[in-house]
Amino acid sequence: MSPTPSRGNKTPYQLWSNNPPRLSRLRIFGCRAVIFNLKSRCSWKLAPPGQEGVLLGFENENTSYQILRLSDLKVIVTRNATFNEKVFPYVLGGKNTNLWAIETMSTGRSLDEIDVLPVEMNGVLSEQTEASSEGPNLAENIGAQQETTNEQTINDENSTQEGMDDQQQVDSSTGITRIRVIGPRHPTIITSNVDPLHILPYKRRAVAYLSIANNAPATYQSALKSENKEAWVLAIEKELTTMNNLNLKRDHQNTVIEHKARLCAQGFTQTPGIDFDKTYAPTGRLNSLRALIAHACANNLDFHQIDVKSAFLNAPLKETVYLSIPQGLDLNRQQYYLRLKNSIYGLKQAPLAWYTRLKTWLLDTGFVVCKLDPCVFYRKTPDQICIYVHVDDMAIFGQSLQSFKEQINKEFQIKDLGPADLLLGVKVNQSQNFITLNQQHFIKSLLHSYGMQECKIVSTPLVPNLHLGPATEDERKVFEAIEVNYRSAIGSINYLSTATRPDLSFAVSCLSQYLEKPGIQHWKAFLHVLKYLRGTQDVGLCYMRNKKSGLVAFSDADWGNCQETQRSTSGFLAQMHGCLIFWKTRKQPSVSISTAEAEYKSLCDLTSELLWFCQWCQEAEIYQFDNVIIVWEDNQSCISTANGNCNLNNKRMKHVDIQLHFVKEAVQSNFIKLQYAPTLDMLADFLTKSVTKTNLQRALTSLGVCGLGVRGGVKNQAMMSLG
Repeated sequence: MSPTPSRGNKTPYQLWSNNPPRLSRLRIFGCRAVIFNLKSRCSWKLAPPGQEGVLLGFENENTSYQILRLSDLKVIVTRNATFNEKVFPYVLGGKNTNLWAIETMSTGRSLDEIDVLPVEMNGVLSEQTEASSEGPNLAENIGAQQETTNEQTINDENSTQEGMDDQQQVDSSTGITRIRVIGPRHPTIITSNVDPLHILPYKRRAVAYLSIANNAPATYQSALKSENKEAWVLAIEKELTTMNNLNLKRDHQNTVIEHKARLCAQGFTQTPGIDFDKTYAPTGRLNSLRALIAHACANNLDFHQIDVKSAFLNAPLKETVYLSIPQGLDLNRQQYYLRLKNSIYGLKQAPLAWYTRLKTWLLDTGFVVCKLDPCVFYRKTPDQICIYVHVDDMAIFGQSLQSFKEQINKEFQIKDLGPADLLLGVKVNQSQNFITLNQQHFIKSLLHSYGMQECKIVSTPLVPNLHLGPATEDERKVFEAIEVNYRSAIGSINYLSTATRPDLSFAVSCLSQYLEKPGIQHWKAFLHVLKYLRGTQDVGLCYMRNKKSGLVAFSDADWGNCQETQRSTSGFLAQMHGCLIFWKTRKQPSVSISTAEAEYKSLCDLTSELLWFCQWCQEAEIYQFDNVIIVWEDNQSCISTANGNCNLNNKRMKHVDIQLHFVKEAVQSNFIKLQYAPTLDMLADFLTKSVTKTNLQRALTSLGVCGLGVRGGVKNQAMMSLG
């Protein structure tokens, strides 16, 4: 395989066949391998597609690989395998996932200090020259001829003459053992483009090869089948190390109000099925929170907030979990471990354990959990109270909340925050006449993060009538040179759009379609959104008190506005008591062949959301829908189709999926009633396209999205009169 100078730097194979050897199947020794499971040999269709292993060598004139299969420590000869030549399971200090780590020998010396006798291994192509422990010298010599000798000197102070074979000689004057190495005389020449970081010192390769003889089980099932089953079961009862998590808690003005330190378990070391089972814990929907705030405004209820101190520490654990002694405790860390009775921050099952604990107590005290949103609890007697739970933060609504606070404080140690002020990153301003929700503090922080504090102000989130498309190769290269995280940037404004800023929904929907391959045009569009946010920092939702009205919804669609896929965009929203409750912008999953079909699909999405919301309101007993829900639509053909006045055999509507026709059923059952709204009066228009400043301000003012008159921002006359 290796070329030699005596043959004109040609390999024996090349001299014999006049063709250079094919090196495409060569792989780096010791790299991670996955053996493909042939479908004909799989007894279960859901069996894993492959088995992990480590590359040992080659067979059958280099057409097959020798791979150590880790499940049973058998050497498998196969051609069906894939390799990751950047992962070496047996490298000291490397990442060992399902593989063993090579630990220091019992002599106490590291692997680099151990002298190893090179041996001849059948099936290995050729042995390379023993690498020097310095490392950089090896990289310098790659691609050059390296001469080898038949004798290599190994210094071993513990060596003796007893037990040595005829090939070993000891120099009595120097104490140096000379070992004759079985190997090729010709020099080794590396001609392929090999990364020097992938070439391991020979000592480590030899120790990795010999360590296979330990026969340690690689999987849990293998351990249970081994002779030392009891010993392995005890070893599996592993402990979790701990770490301190230090954090600063700030208010909406970014002022530090508390220094927090938590003892956290390193949950990433937990094993599924042993240390934990289920981990899912529900979190509240923002639609539910906004509906409860609107209900509190309409009925003049108190809106307070409480925080449970060290909430996770109150939840008992079902699993057996051990923790190493935290630093600071006067206990022997090598001799003692702690068994956790309650959950602790960092455990994967901690959120679920806390939710279960809180839910059990609330049910015992007379509360009922909503089936459609398990983070909402309500109670009629003795005092009517609704609770919105998000992990350890609770928003409570009612007329007499002090008795409940005293009751829960007896069970859990709470912090009474009084009237809600900062909830889930949303600033809450409560007055006698209204409640406003905004995220001005978050916007300021966002502008500071991207250096846009003094940027030019614009009046719309996107340039009107802007149509973004995929980035070209040149645009991607220009964007990559900026070295910014596009995905994180879009995620930050996405939180704004879902919490308090419906005016950002269409912009976020457009920009999030290019998370995989963004270009400079997409980044400029994001900066345009930041310029708009600087002029509208204090814009948010305004909920008027003592104002009761029914549920009203708007549905709209922009037909084929995606130039790449020709798919349409749906947009809808709903108000209750004059307060904006939910809104959504969505790119439709299929192409529509007419505007009526696009509008019909948007109406279908809105009806689904209305059905959930009405059932939730009736279950939580915050609103009874005695009258039909008015839905405003600006397409006459869509209205006729839903009302049953249009022939469904029409060539433009006959192909519509039958599931969309449940809108027709909702109309016939008097759940919704469709009414026509001219395009200028369609309040959901800004959710489907980039509109002008005038149209945007008109829609936001009608929906109760208001501000305090920041320069360049949206001004709400009702808000100004209240100020």
